[in-house]
Amino acid sequence: MSLRIILALGFGSLKDGFPHIVAEIKQSGITVYKFEGSLPPAPEVEKLHARWKMICGAVISTRTASGIKIKQTGITNISEDNPSAIYRGLNEAMSRWLASEDFYTGIERNLRKELGESGGCSASFEVFIESKDADIWEWPWDAWKFREDYSNSEIIQSTSQYRKFSKKATSEGIPLPSRGRILCVWGNSQGINLKKDKKSIKKSVGDRCKKLKFLRHPKPEELRAHLEDEKNWQILYYGGHSNRNATHGWLHINQTDIDNTVTVEYLKKGLEKSIFKGLELLILNSCSSLGLAADLVAGGLPLPSTIVMRAPIPDAIAHYFVKSLFRYLGEEDPLFLAVRKAKDDLRRWESDFPGASAIPMLCQQPTFEGLTLPWILGKRKYTLRSHSAKQNPSIINNYANLSSSLSFLRIFTFFDRWTSFSFISIFISNLMRRFGIGLAITASSYMLMGPILAPVANLIGMENHRHNKPLIAKAYYSLATLINLNYAQPYYNLSILCDQLNDSECASDAMQNAVWRGLPDAYAQRSRSLLLDNKHEEALKTIALCLENTQHDGVKSACLKNRGWVRLKQKQYDAAETDFKTAIKFQDNSAEAHCLLAGVLETKGQPQSALEHWQKTIKYSNSSIPEQDRCIQIAQQRLQIKGNIK
Repeated sequence: MSLRIILALGFGSLKDGFPHIVAEIKQSGITVYKFEGSLPPAPEVEKLHARWKMICGAVISTRTASGIKIKQTGITNISEDNPSAIYRGLNEAMSRWLASEDFYTGIERNLRKELGESGGCSASFEVFIESKDADIWEWPWDAWKFREDYSNSEIIQSTSQYRKFSKKATSEGIPLPSRGRILCVWGNSQGINLKKDKKSIKKSVGDRCKKLKFLRHPKPEELRAHLEDEKNWQILYYGGHSNRNATHGWLHINQTDIDNTVTVEYLKKGLEKSIFKGLELLILNSCSSLGLAADLVAGGLPLPSTIVMRAPIPDAIAHYFVKSLFRYLGEEDPLFLAVRKAKDDLRRWESDFPGASAIPMLCQQPTFEGLTLPWILGKRKYTLRSHSAKQNPSIINNYANLSSSLSFLRIFTFFDRWTSFSFISIFISNLMRRFGIGLAITASSYMLMGPILAPVANLIGMENHRHNKPLIAKAYYSLATLINLNYAQPYYNLSILCDQLNDSECASDAMQNAVWRGLPDAYAQRSRSLLLDNKHEEALKTIALCLENTQHDGVKSACLKNRGWVRLKQKQYDAAETDFKTAIKFQDNSAEAHCLLAGVLETKGQPQSALEHWQKTIKYSNSSIPEQDRCIQIAQQRLQIKGNIK
């Protein structure tokens, strides 16, 4: 969890001021500093804000290309106003208000002292504005000088009352099925070019998703069915028209004559189920979306992070924001920074539409731990084979049935060597030029046949590996990687071989290549190597990839064991114990998990509970593996001390 600042405004208004504001700095959910201050009445801000909202509506309504229609009742002589001057005046008034003495000396100066006066890119944090009145969310908080000085921060709106999310139970450390799944709903798009949004989203996060679904003009029951999908979604995006009156709001989900809207009340039940199953971000890219979010919160729904528009916005600017937002999410920025950067990108539109960069806003409860998209390294389904000299018997049995393929591969390999020689000879004799066309055809065949020949080369490598012929095995593993660049298995096998040959650089590079190609076993092995090199943060990132991508219990167990190992080194004993126990649930015969868990239990003063795991350490360990041999020795010492063995 990143550093967080919470400003609780308490009771108050622009008319009466806010007499008692409390600011907290929280680190990992724990309050480390607390300050108090106040804000005076600011009737000028209230007046200018009302004028800016009217001008926003008027500007939108005169731009038919935007497709957003705003009723102009009560607005007269708009053409005589200067939108830029009004917005500039609003920002200046808001900035002066937030620079008032009691607020600055009581809160802002103390915040700067703790965070570092220079601001800039060094500090990264969220600022939550807690308020009882959702109308306060509309104010131009971006005008605060504090936000401007700290470029890696963002102001987030929150209700003053909230509760922690209730999520579907899952095994410790295993992500919910919703992780990496995005649902984009296109509603009534008259006058809006949603195709541009679709293109941008696919380009930015298409490779980061387990599932990217575009639902165009759904019926109400179709939308509800998707909201209640068994696996559900991590992000729900709505683009289209919406509206709101004094009593309720609704989305225009399609362009038919009937069943073309859904109310907030209708959405709530589906959203409740989605949140329980892991929905983490709701994006409402429509002109009345702030009011809709307020209605959802007022109805008691524990909203996840929600991005809305605080005022009507032209289609071109809305699209530019969506494009930037998903690009930054795709680059692994945390949500609040992605929103900040995307809003900053909108400054280029300020001359055309005053206040454009301040219209998108993030609403979020402080109990939410933040969102990042998972990194899905390859969606190809790999068939797991033996990754060491102890090969899978079924594959060895199939080896004989591949004799014709192997023979062809050997001919191909010979021809490849001859081809290399011909490339040298081409510089010696002009006579060899006649083979140019043939060589081009050979190269093309080489690439086309790669997916067929690479597994065969890998099998030959495995066979030689098993018969202790490392040089031949290495050559065939390398050949398999050359003729099919996306094939992960030979990289894994090559890493195991290099490790046995004590070539650590080769082993590390090959395993990293297997990780990049999405091979599940490679995550566990790579994180182990990083652990041994004391690169804990890199190890944790690789472990997260492992748990995101693998479906195999053995791999999950290994990665959870490695994460527990990191926690143990960090002296987070409770977290380490949880990870080791979960790893054992997935694979009870994990000798190292039992060994490490026993050590943690002893450290926590529970030696009796550790005995069972010392016994299983001996039962499942292999003395030929150095780490497990050390575990055996420790386990024997512990059990002898306790009188359990003789």
